[in-house]
Formats: sequence, C-alpha cells, structure tokens
Amino acid sequence: MVNFRMDENVKKCMEQACREMGLSMTTAFTIFATKVGREKRIPFEITAEPYGPESRRERPRRQEEALEEAPSPLIERRERLEVLCAEIRQSLTAVHTAVPSSITGLSMERIRLLCGDELKDKAAGAAGSARSLFSARNAEALKTKDLGVLDEYLDGLADIAEELRALQSALIPAMKSWTGGDAGAFAPYEQRLAAVSRRFDELPSVIQRFWASSAQIPGSARTVQMRIRRAAAAVETPYVLTALESLESLISRHYDALDSPAKARMEAHYLQTLELTLRELGQAEETGGDSAGKAALCLRAVNVLSQVVSDGGRARRELDRRNLEAEVEALERLAALRGDIAGELKPEA
Repeated sequence: MVNFRMDENVKKCMEQACREMGLSMTTAFTIFATKVGREKRIPFEITAEPYGPESRRERPRRQEEALEEAPSPLIERRERLEVLCAEIRQSLTAVHTAVPSSITGLSMERIRLLCGDELKDKAAGAAGSARSLFSARNAEALKTKDLGVLDEYLDGLADIAEELRALQSALIPAMKSWTGGDAGAFAPYEQRLAAVSRRFDELPSVIQRFWASSAQIPGSARTVQMRIRRAAAAVETPYVLTALESLESLISRHYDALDSPAKARMEAHYLQTLELTLRELGQAEETGGDSAGKAALCLRAVNVLSQVVSDGGRARRELDRRNLEAEVEALERLAALRGDIAGELKPEA
C-alpha cells in the first residue's frame, strides 16, 4: 500500500482522464511504476518551463486563438486527429489491462509488451506529433502545405484505430473465455498487433512528406473528382451515387473552364461541404442513423456544386467568346484602316 498527498484539482483531472481511458487511478499508477521499474527511467520527458507561470496560462489560449483563426479544413483535420489518437489509446489500454496473468507463453508475453509498451509509446508519439503539428508556431506554415498528404496520414491512423478496435472486440473475449491448454491460439493476435506496430513505423515518413509539400494550386478536374470519390467511398445510397456520377461528368466537361479564383472558392467552400455531408451519410448508413436526411443534404450539396460549375463554365465561355469577338472586330478595324491609308498613299495615274 502506497499513500501520498495530491492536489485536489490534479486528482480530479487525472480521475477524469483515467475514466476516459477505461482505467482506474490504481491501474494507471501501477502501469507507471512497472514501466519505471523495468526501464529504470521516467517514461516521458520532463523539462523546466522556460516561459514562466504567466506564459503557462497564456500559451494555451494563444495556441487556441491561432487555430481558431486557421481555415476550417485545418480545424476539421485537427479534431479528427485528436479523436483517432484517443480511440487508439483507449483500445490499447483496454487490451493491456484485460490480459490475465494466468495466460503464459511467448505469444501472450509479446502481446503484453506490444500493448503495454511498444504500441503505447508509438501512439503517444503520434499524439505528440499531433500537438506539435497544430501548435501556434505552425499555424501559418500549415496554410501553405498540401492537405492531401495530411489526409493520407489521417487515413493511416484511421486504419490503425479500426484494426485495434477489431482486435479489442475479438482478443478480450478470447482471453476471458480461455480455460487453459495451449496458448499458441493467441499467436494470430500477436501477429496482427505486430502488423499494427509496423504501420505506426510508416507514419513519420508521411509527416515528413507533408512538411516538404506545398499547397496544390486549385484547378485540376481530376483532383476534384478524386476528392469526391474518396469522400463517397463508404456511401451506398444508390440515388446519391447516381447524382455524384452526374456531377463528376459535369466537372470533367466544364471545370477547366473556370478561372482560378472561382476554382479556389468552390474547393474551399462548396466541395468541402459536399465531402462533409458524404462522410456523415456513410456514418449514418453504418450505424443505422438518419441516412435519408443525410442523403437529402448530400443531394442539396451536389445540386449547388453542379450549379456553380455550370454557371462558372458558361460565364467563362461567354467571356472568352466576347474577348474573341472583340479581337476579331479590332482586327477588322485595323485592316480597314490600313486599306484607307493605302488608298490615300496610292499615286495618281
């Protein structure tokens, strides 16, 4: 039994965090003590605060203000990143705390190490990268980067979170129902967790590519079509898919006729709205929610986007036609003027 005093607010914050992770405070301190005893070090970095107590209060507020002023696509990605990191941490904690001491063997020991140390450290690294990525000092730099690469990183984390949820739902019941005998039956779970660890190892290179990237110039019909297809990957409602096919056909015909400002406005507002409604529809279909209502919102977004592309294309073609007519008229006037001049300079017989 170990007893020690703790500030009341610190205790409340830790209890809340532990509840969200599915832990008790006793379990959390036991994990900490076990890791310290095994590694003979504090399992996280401890540094002095270089900014003073006043800055400690002001810095989170400044960071939040900088992020709130950032474009909405960045805020959406930051929120998704935070949710994914929390889901990964929760699944790892649930599996690790459910491992019974009665199950021995190489595979189970490897599962303990993966969930309790290796994968948790890598998940903590991903969470730390998320905090650093969206810190106040990076707010301006993020606006100049290719968000498609960041989406690739988020999709990688989403795959990891999904696999860990599947492992959690299968491995924990298997451990609880184990009655003895050969523990080699847990080898497939060990292999799946090892594969997750390898996926984590691939993510830092994606972040490096993101920092080395620059924002793509709007204007590619192919890029817009790929964004729509990516957002609609999980959608199954037939009439929404039909409407999306018509929209893609319209984009292939008319999108390149838009000028750059029109393309930028459309991609920054209308297209992102469509992506959001498509993702919500896919989630509603998966969870049994109000898919009809979400589908209606998708159709409205498709109609608006179709109208913008059509109107913009017509306006650009009309402008090009007027410019061409003006050029032809100017050439005709110039030719007539040259004829008049030639007639005046022609010597009399």
